[in-house]
This record gives sequence, structure tokens and C-alpha cells, in this order.
Amino acid sequence: MYKMIAIDLDGTLLNSNKEISKENEKCIKLAIEKGIKVVICSGRIYPGAKIYAEQVSLVEPLIVCNGAVIRDLKTDEVYYANLLSKEDCNRVIDILHSEGIYFHTYIDDVMYAEKLDYSALYYMIKSKDLRRDFRIDVKVVESVKDIIAQSCASPAKIVVMSSESEALMRARQLVDNIKTVEVVSSNYDNFEVLNYGVGKGKALEIISQKLSVKREEIIAIGDNENDYSMLKYAGLSIAMGNAEDSIKKICDFVTLSNNENGVAYGIKKFVL
Repeated sequence: MYKMIAIDLDGTLLNSNKEISKENEKCIKLAIEKGIKVVICSGRIYPGAKIYAEQVSLVEPLIVCNGAVIRDLKTDEVYYANLLSKEDCNRVIDILHSEGIYFHTYIDDVMYAEKLDYSALYYMIKSKDLRRDFRIDVKVVESVKDIIAQSCASPAKIVVMSSESEALMRARQLVDNIKTVEVVSSNYDNFEVLNYGVGKGKALEIISQKLSVKREEIIAIGDNENDYSMLKYAGLSIAMGNAEDSIKKICDFVTLSNNENGVAYGIKKFVL
């Protein structure tokens, strides 16, 4: 008997248009009506995940920033955070500067970038028409290192993006040599840097213990490398049809793709 479903957003619950289909929404709400706890586990920061959590009427805490932060949906309060050290951020940024590669970071709910490109450009345009608490505040600054040094808080993660796969791979290999950080990817064109020990699996463990749910009572659904620890922790792991082959290999079941209501299919099969 499953009591909790942990669901990734991009490439999983969201289709290619970054939308939750009516079928996915319906099945999640039916699962909630049955008493199943549904948790979103996303690489996104809190405002970017909250908009989707509200759409499907979730009440459980949100796992965001790939497990670096857990926040209460009702109060917006942070009740778990495992953030990067400022020293590690400086080491990573020096590498990225030397490679001339785009990156941004998040401090609280603000995105800082040194140029308006990739995600910084996307969120600056997208956020204009959103409700205030769904907006991602984008700030383009001369030096992210200076912002980190001046801030009371530490960054949750650093996101690195490039359309040049060789440059991205080279930068990742260099960052991988820093033993006090975790490096994961959520798509072919990026990698993300987190504090050592951070992952969706650890965050899911924290939530499940808080809600008195055993790991064998959890279903996890995901599609990419950053979902690995969550899928390994859950009692039943479901890979999307569009998932990376490495993710499909470690999962118990492969559902349909994110453009074919794969989340709904999985919920129908194992919960409804």
C-alpha cells in the first residue's frame, strides 16, 4: 500500500510546453482524495515550483533546488536547508570564469547572473505576467562573487548552462574535482552544483520521516540524473518514457513520456 508519491517537474510532470496536462492533474487530485501524500521534488527554486503545486492542490512540503531546500507550502517557511559554502562558490565560479561559460546562482528566491542569457533571460520574460509569489526575481550583476560575499545567506546551488557540449563537459570535470560539492545534471545542456550530501533522495527521506511514511510506501517518478537518489530511495521507482537510459535501467517500471501523460499512467497503474 503506497502512501506517498514524489514527482519531479521538468521532463516528468510537465510536458514540453512546461504545462501540467489535464489528465496528470486529474490523477494527482484523485490520488490525494484517496489519502496519498503527493510531494513535488524539483530542481527549480521555490516560486518556480510553487505555481505548479498550487495548480494540483498540493499541501505537502516542497522539495526544491534538487533537495537543498524544503519549504512549507502553507507558510512559505524554510524548515530544511543545506546550502553551498561561500568558499566552494568562489572556487566553482573561478573555474566557470576561466572556461567563459554561463552560470547563475540562487540566494533566497533571487537569481543572480552576470549576463542576460539562458535561464536568466527566460525567467525575466516569463515572470512579468505571473502573480508576485510565483515570480523569480532576476538580477544581472557585474560580479556574482561580490554578491555572495556581501550576502548574509549562502547560495542554494549554482546552475551552469551551455549549448557547447565539450565546454560543458570540460567545466563539469573541473568542478567534479572539488570534493565538498555534489554535481548533477537535469538536462543535456546543464549541470548544477550543490553542497556535498545534498540530493532529492536525502530530502525525500527527511519529509517521509516527518510524515511517518516508510520508504517502501513511497513511489518516485523522474527522468534525469538529478532524480537518481530519489528513485533509489523510494520503494517503487518509475522512469518516464523520455527518461535517460541510465535512469530507466535503475527503475522498477517505465511509464509513458511526459508528453503522453506518463505521470497519470503510473498513478493509475499503481495507486488508482
